[in-house]
Amino acid sequence: MMGPDDVSFLLLAGTSVAYPVAVRRLERLRRALADGNVPTLVSVWMAAAIVLLPPHLVAAVVVIAYMAEWPSRRIVKRGRPWRYLYSCASAVGSCLVATTVFHATGSHPTSVPLALLVFSALDVGTTAVALLLSGETHVLKMFTNPKAHAVEFAWQGLGAAFAFLISWHPALGVAILPALLLVHHWSLRETVKAEDAFDPETGLWSEIAWRVQAQQKLHDMRGHVALLIIDPDHPGQERQIIQSIESGLGPSDLLGRYGTRQIVVLIPVGRPEAGPFLSAGFRADLAVGGVQAALGCATTADSELEGLLIETMSDLMSRRAAAGVNRSW
Repeated sequence: MMGPDDVSFLLLAGTSVAYPVAVRRLERLRRALADGNVPTLVSVWMAAAIVLLPPHLVAAVVVIAYMAEWPSRRIVKRGRPWRYLYSCASAVGSCLVATTVFHATGSHPTSVPLALLVFSALDVGTTAVALLLSGETHVLKMFTNPKAHAVEFAWQGLGAAFAFLISWHPALGVAILPALLLVHHWSLRETVKAEDAFDPETGLWSEIAWRVQAQQKLHDMRGHVALLIIDPDHPGQERQIIQSIESGLGPSDLLGRYGTRQIVVLIPVGRPEAGPFLSAGFRADLAVGGVQAALGCATTADSELEGLLIETMSDLMSRRAAAGVNRSW
């Protein structure tokens, strides 16, 4: 028969897997826009485990939570697995020390702030040392960002509240999830603002933000995607291009800025021959809208974005050359 610790462990382990899966696209975008330099979602379950579980189960929850978050991390520089493994080991050690402090001070609710403070100090300290030794000192700017600390402390607070609710009744833990999602969305909005994710002229995704989401779509896709790059002959036609092609766009199509004045569109398609069909339709829309522009297109089932961009740009330049138009990018 399972005891209270076993039930709590199963709840923490289960939610630490289910929540990251449910919000994977949101978390990938948040992490990728900031190049991974954002507070980790795992803090929720680490804080809850420190308060609720004995040391051996704390370590198990941390490892499970890190494994569940890996697909969201992998999109940033392929996840940097050795750095991620170090982060996991550092988190396990910090949690074990914090758990010892919590139990040594009587396992009372008033001991929670001290335990979480010990955890944060150890985890941040070991991470900062690793970054300094690896030469990635630019990442240390995260530790001076008050909004990043606000998110981290909010998640730790929600984790502690999650633990106390579970200790009263397992079903009460569900009440924390809406608040967790609210903090998660706020963190994404702050990341979008900080990283200038939108182009001020058109309101489209900036090139960096578009690349992040395009790579996500390529990772998640089933089938082919078509990439189109629209290059106007004259500057200042971006809004006219958007108005001309918007009737042919679907809700899952991804628009953004590319280069100095190009507009790029990524469209999921069923088969590779759909790419030329789409490009012909967009060229007709541009002509009807009175927009003079070249359009390059490529279709792929591969998951690598750079090769697709190169192929599409090559098609664009070939069409300009065939039309006797040369332009410097």
